[in-house]
Amino acid sequence: MEPEVNQHTILQAILELSKQMQDMKSDLQQQVEAVEKRLEAKIEAVEKRLDEKIEAVETRLEKVEQNLSRKIDLVDAKFEILSLDLLTTKAEVSMLKQVR
Repeated sequence: MEPEVNQHTILQAILELSKQMQDMKSDLQQQVEAVEKRLEAKIEAVEKRLDEKIEAVETRLEKVEQNLSRKIDLVDAKFEILSLDLLTTKAEVSMLKQVR
């Protein structure tokens, strides 16, 4: 074989390998972009579900707070009534002591 043909063949092989490397690089970039898009879509879906769950928890918490507030108001009213009854009973006992 002539050295010139050998060099030409080697150069062609190098060019072919370079083209193959460029093609592989392009394919890998496309695969990476596809994976990134799928991941972004999945992350967005998870964020949306998380937002929905947070809204549901906030709604439930508001209902619990309202229910608790009503119960506290009821207990306050009962204490007020008991205090008045206790005051009235003490006044009656005091009046009965004075009568004796």
